[in-house]
This record gives sequence, C-alpha cells and structure tokens, in this order.
Amino acid sequence: MKDDSVLLLKFQTPGTSPEARKRLSWRGFSVEHTSISDPTPYSFEVSGERHYLALHDLVLDEGEMKVDGLAPIEGRDLRNRLTYMPRHCRATGFAVPRARENSFTTLYFDPEIISAETERLYGNDGVPMIYFDDRRLRSTLQKLRTIATARESAANDLDDVYAETLGLLAVIELAQLQAKGGRSEDSPRPGLSDAQRNRVLDYIEANLVSDLNLDALAAVAKLSRFHFAREFKACVGVPPYAYVLQRRIEMARHLLKTTRLPIAEIAAGSGFRTASHFVGAFQKATGTTPTDFRRS
Repeated sequence: MKDDSVLLLKFQTPGTSPEARKRLSWRGFSVEHTSISDPTPYSFEVSGERHYLALHDLVLDEGEMKVDGLAPIEGRDLRNRLTYMPRHCRATGFAVPRARENSFTTLYFDPEIISAETERLYGNDGVPMIYFDDRRLRSTLQKLRTIATARESAANDLDDVYAETLGLLAVIELAQLQAKGGRSEDSPRPGLSDAQRNRVLDYIEANLVSDLNLDALAAVAKLSRFHFAREFKACVGVPPYAYVLQRRIEMARHLLKTTRLPIAEIAAGSGFRTASHFVGAFQKATGTTPTDFRRS
C-alpha cells in the first residue's frame, strides 16, 4: 500500500507545521498521529484512494468541515469525536485551534489488501460520518493511538499482531455502524440541537407574515435542505411547512378573536398570500370558516 497521506494541512502562517507527525504501517493499513499545540489557524483537505477514520482530540474556537457538496458542519469541542471518510470522498474545511495540546489519530486502510472478507464489507465504500461517537470504536482507536504515540524504544518492540488485530477490529466495528445506517448507541438523538431549534423558531416568529422558504430556514440551522427538513420533523414533530401553517392559523385565530379586521386583512396579517388561500387553510385546520369562527 502506498504510504502517502490523504490528509493535507495548510497553516495560515507560513512555516508553521505540526509539532509531531508519526506514522506506523502494516499490511493493508497505517496509523498516523498528528499533534498540534500552536493556535495558528489552518485549512485541511481529505481525499484519496484509501478509507480515512480519525479519532479527534481537538478543541477549536472556530471550525467547519464540508463534505462533497453537503452543507458545512461546524466543529468546536471535538474531544473523543470520530470522523469517517470513504475513499474517493473529498472533504475540506478550516480550524482555529485553541491553545492546548490538540491532536488526531488517523487510521488509513485499503480493504482490498486487508482481506477478502473486509473487501466484501466495504464493497460500496459506505457514507461519510462526521464528528460522531461510538464507545467500542473509540476504544479501539484509543488503543491504536497509544501504539502510535509510544516512545521509539518501545515502538521497536511493538507486537505487530496486536496492532494489526486492532486495525482489523476498527474496520469491522466501522462496517457494523455503516450497516446500521451510521447510528450507534452513542449517537445523538435525531433532531436539531437546542441552539438550532431556538434560532429557527425565532426566525419563523420574526418572519411569519413574510415569505418563508425551506432554503432560508435551512440556512438559519446551517444544514442542507434535505437534512434540515428531516431533523426539524424529528425535533418538532411536524414538517417545517406544517409548523409554519400551524403558527399562521394560530395568529389568525387570535386576530379573529381580538379585532374586527376584515378577513382579507387578517389573511395578509397572518402570512397568507390571498384571502381564498387563508379561508381554505383555516377551514381545513379548524373545521370551520373564519367568519363562523368569529361569530362563535
């Protein structure tokens, strides 16, 4: 297996480089440990012909990763977080590290060399998994990190069988996660984070009478439209459109109860484009027309 790295680092300050970068290789895979204590911002790129699995011990003041056209993913406290990038998949991003001993340990592997069984497990290469956690896989990577950071005198006496066993175990544990759709017992529950949820709901309230679209809502949450729609429903219980409609109907009910505004003005004042659209949506949601609701 060619021993070149698929992780490229470019520091903002010329001449800056990692304090330590050490790689150990066995047939079919290699382990690399990179240590960075300098808080100099840097950009990175991950791509290549091998699978990439990293264990992070990073704390960032600011950072994000973008994977093959998906919306950028923010990263701050990445201690004990894992990232998997299939071969042929490209990721780019930047990091502003906090002044501490930051590091990441990376396992590169080629399933075609490791074994025919592993090649079968990774026949379709899998999907990226960014900043996730899994106790079993994390424990295996931590043991590989111990091997990669051992003193030179100790490294010469390493048990290669043990190291190769850990490498194969990490590959199999990762394949099991991929088979379960990338979710482990330690994966966060689906849905938006509290901060994302609050930002989106506040944005909806502030723009309820304006034109709202999925692009704008997804941008507030810093997710792609697809991921936002899925995570919003998991968090709130209804799709974004249904929630916006629900809030507009509630606003219209309030205006019908507390004002004598004409129906057309209530429609406009609660975010509906036309009075006819408002009447139809209101009747479908409440079982009665706006006029009958007001009379009652």
